[in-house]
Amino acid sequence: MQRPERWHAGLAGLLLMAAGGVAFLLQPEPASQSVAWKQQQVVRIARWQSVMPLRAALNVAADATLATTKPFSPVDFQRPGAELMSWTPAGRGGELVLESIWEQVPSVFTLLAERGMRVVAFSLQAGETRHVLTLQLEGINAE
Repeated sequence: MQRPERWHAGLAGLLLMAAGGVAFLLQPEPASQSVAWKQQQVVRIARWQSVMPLRAALNVAADATLATTKPFSPVDFQRPGAELMSWTPAGRGGELVLESIWEQVPSVFTLLAERGMRVVAFSLQAGETRHVLTLQLEGINAE
């Protein structure tokens, strides 16, 4: 068993370390860090302001792109590696069901975007070599 004096010394040392840690955490921020932070904020604001006109230009370009989209036809999805199983029109969209190899699945989304169609929901049922892709579609200008 330790002597009481050693126990008191250990407790005093622990309290001293805790007080030092609290003092370190409560010390004011050095002026150099504050200045650096303010400079970073100025740079961030300048970058954000330089990006905003680009965002507006992208919106204009997207509107122009929508005007020049190809018309949607479910027959366009009948191609090597993908077979149109069914098309059920509904309102300004419908349900498209394809049986496809995996490599063809990503290109379906590209074709839909080129034709001004938005995927509202989809499911992919895995098969051994071919997969069934069911898509709920809506025309982008259907709002």
